[in-house]
Amino acid sequence: MSIAEVIAEIEALPEAERVQVAQETLRRLNAGDLKTVERTLRRLAHPDVPEEVWEGYEDAEDGRFVDAEMILKEEPPVG
Repeated sequence: MSIAEVIAEIEALPEAERVQVAQETLRRLNAGDLKTVERTLRRLAHPDVPEEVWEGYEDAEDGRFVDAEMILKEEPPVG
């Protein structure tokens, strides 16, 4: 069965059953996949937020950030 066929089958279900399918599917995801779904849902819920903002927010969530004080104290590279 193709993805398109699965989606068509789910769309044909009553709303309560679609919700149940979504809940059961989410329960079976690993932590990394769940993070991806959560981030996608945030973007869908707030389409007016620029992608760069989401990237910065997610970098901070994942611990990828530089302390602002450190940036201000460092000498800029000489070009």
